Amino acid sequence: MRVLQVHNAYQHRGGEDVVVDIEYELLSSRGVIVEQLLFTNDKINPRELIYNSDAAAVLKEKITSFQPDVIHAHNLFYKASPSILYEARRHGVPVVMTLHNFRLICPNAMFLRDNAVCTKCLKRKFAAPAITHKCFKDSRIKSGALATSLFVHNTQGTWRKQVDRFTVLTPFIRDLILSSSLRLSEEKVEVKPNSTEDLGPVNSADNRIGDYLYIGRLSAEKGLDTLVEAFNLLPELRLSILGEGPLMEELRAKAGPNIEFAGTKDRTFVQAALKDSKALLFTSVIFEGLPNTIIEAFSAGTPVIASDVDNINQIVTDGNNGRLFEASNPERLAQVIRDFDEERPAALYQGARQTYERKYTHGHNFEALMQVYRSVINSDEEENS
Repeated sequence: MRVLQVHNAYQHRGGEDVVVDIEYELLSSRGVIVEQLLFTNDKINPRELIYNSDAAAVLKEKITSFQPDVIHAHNLFYKASPSILYEARRHGVPVVMTLHNFRLICPNAMFLRDNAVCTKCLKRKFAAPAITHKCFKDSRIKSGALATSLFVHNTQGTWRKQVDRFTVLTPFIRDLILSSSLRLSEEKVEVKPNSTEDLGPVNSADNRIGDYLYIGRLSAEKGLDTLVEAFNLLPELRLSILGEGPLMEELRAKAGPNIEFAGTKDRTFVQAALKDSKALLFTSVIFEGLPNTIIEAFSAGTPVIASDVDNINQIVTDGNNGRLFEASNPERLAQVIRDFDEERPAALYQGARQTYERKYTHGHNFEALMQVYRSVINSDEEENS
């Protein structure tokens, strides 16, 4: 099988970029012939948001030279644009598209406004509220340009007609997408989680001597005010925060001496910290997707203490692989951490590892990918026979 990955890389490398590379290595290591077609947003022309003929020409050349059996599209915004989908259709190559975020129905891609969940645009073909609230890059003009592009393609049925199969990361996201203005059919949207490497063997609960841990960007939607306030109420417990972001200095000023800001660390350091940590803290106030940090924690057999926000509360199940607390409530979070620290139940560590083994291994991901690819290839062949 020949698979062409198409991805518009982010200016600041993030989780989606990591997933694309993981799946490239995963497929390659198991004998699948894979190539990547990567775009960047170094220069963005607003007129290209709707259709970028240059990107289509690049894909045409790649299809001619590589002859893929299937194209797996990841992020198309902004340089690649939906022109990629039309070009693939012209050449009769089936397309699988992973929805890593909510961009097709929410210009800021996160269902986030004023540091809280906002779904005003979920059922609207034209995301007018996003313009009113300057949801994309805090600009009405930029929000309007992106909302217009999404409206054009929604109205034309681009997503329904030009994509053979969508994959989403969780059942909650599938339900959300199916309830949206995209009007996709149920058979067109399939749940396929990401995977991460096996960090076993894992340390038992009794042998964990590391701090409590937060890993990620230091930004408002991550609920870090709540996290810092909770650990200020727990001076006897230590928290290590790995990552950087716009709230770094503000959080430092609020944090007690039991909170360490360690900055960005390499993957080896992060994995070792996860294996030694008492628990991972995940305090986000938005739906998120399938955070890499959570499934890495499960791989390390590390429970996750997470905010009880939709989607996250289906990934982290209270009493099984972690604990949940009321989002944005530092007092409740502090109490949940205190209770967890007093007991440190071995069952939660075992549950975390079992969740990884059941859902998030590379083996599971590879089989799921191949099943999706074979399905769209076979459907395409039947239609053209």
